[in-house]
Amino acid sequence: MNQIYSYQRKDAVEPKKNRPERRLVHWLFFLLLAFFLFKGFFWIKGMFGQRRVTEIPLAQKQSIETVPDPNAKYSQILNYTISAGDIPADIFSSQGKLDANDTVVLLAASKDAYDFTNLKIGRSIRFYFENEVRATRIEYDRDTERVIIVERAGDDFMVREEKINYNISKETAKGTINNFFYADALESGLSESTVLEVGDIFSFDVDFTTEIQTGDSFSIIYEKRTRDGEKASDGNILAAKFTNVGTDYFAYYFDNAGNSGYYDADGRVLERQFLKAPLSYRHISSGFTGARRHPITRKVSAHYQIDYAAPAGTPVVASAGGTVISASWSGGWGNMVRLENDNGYTTHFGHLSAFAKGLRSGARVGQGQLIGYVGSTGWSTGPHLDYGIKLNGVPVNPLKMDMPKGEPLAGDEMRQFEELKKQYGNLLE
Repeated sequence: MNQIYSYQRKDAVEPKKNRPERRLVHWLFFLLLAFFLFKGFFWIKGMFGQRRVTEIPLAQKQSIETVPDPNAKYSQILNYTISAGDIPADIFSSQGKLDANDTVVLLAASKDAYDFTNLKIGRSIRFYFENEVRATRIEYDRDTERVIIVERAGDDFMVREEKINYNISKETAKGTINNFFYADALESGLSESTVLEVGDIFSFDVDFTTEIQTGDSFSIIYEKRTRDGEKASDGNILAAKFTNVGTDYFAYYFDNAGNSGYYDADGRVLERQFLKAPLSYRHISSGFTGARRHPITRKVSAHYQIDYAAPAGTPVVASAGGTVISASWSGGWGNMVRLENDNGYTTHFGHLSAFAKGLRSGARVGQGQLIGYVGSTGWSTGPHLDYGIKLNGVPVNPLKMDMPKGEPLAGDEMRQFEELKKQYGNLLE
């Protein structure tokens, strides 16, 4: 059930009668009041954002739809796209025709549902009018799945969050790798976000940076969504097949007692403790070995980690969930992140150019979460990531780790899963 939050104005307090003996006090009071009103104006402006750097003509940022049916509830719907430099208070005023008091009341009513001072660039906010000067309804898409709804009743506002209602159809995209997966998948009709999700789903079995070959193929069944007749972002990938060098990999989206996720053809969850690689890299410049000549010191020593050559600034993610041991300068390693992972594992990521914002010792990070960027800090001859794994303090070769899959589904869940596979079997061929 959606919760509704409301806020009501308080009645104004009647001013006290003026008395001659307090005339001087009153003059001082009015001077102080004028001063605070002046300061307050700039405080409120600062509260809703910064002054525009570049003014964008209004016609370029909004579209106005007039409802043709005279019996329709709304006489006009105004759709406005948030742009860089926009101030929320100005948007509510210029588009929704709300005055300053309305805005203050709206912010108070919405504080437990959404902070409207934090509108995102590129998102849409819609204002609905019922033959009134002020908007009676406001809708703001919080993300691709949730919408914040504001309804005005006189001088009060009620705010709630709802799931976006899409019209959904099942679509199939198929293709063969002629150039590289990203380009060929886009050519098949998949959106960029869906292509990236396919890579994430199969990332525990296939390294899409180095292991993809010409002639590999894919078949993806996914949710194509529209909203009010307009194209919207894709929904879930329902089933997928990827053939890599003659080996077929399958993924099925299955809701297992409320824990939805992707399972392989045997009903085993695809997610494992470690990703195949923590970044998108060009090549491995130095492997896991007991004897390597260091490019700077020229001494031969053990190199129990992997060096991934990649452009400076390439994002680096946590290969497994864990707790940050440290994120700091570490001598020849340069900027380094060390993580304590589950089951006795630890991982390190060296020579970073910078750390992810907010990363600090003791913080918990999830698998695939951004932790830093490729650099060449410390003893380094070029941009690369030094990546190492230890199990109970003993170095492990990341390229030869055999991470077992989880236990397969059983009982009723397995029977339901087999039925699901039958639905998509022919479509994936």
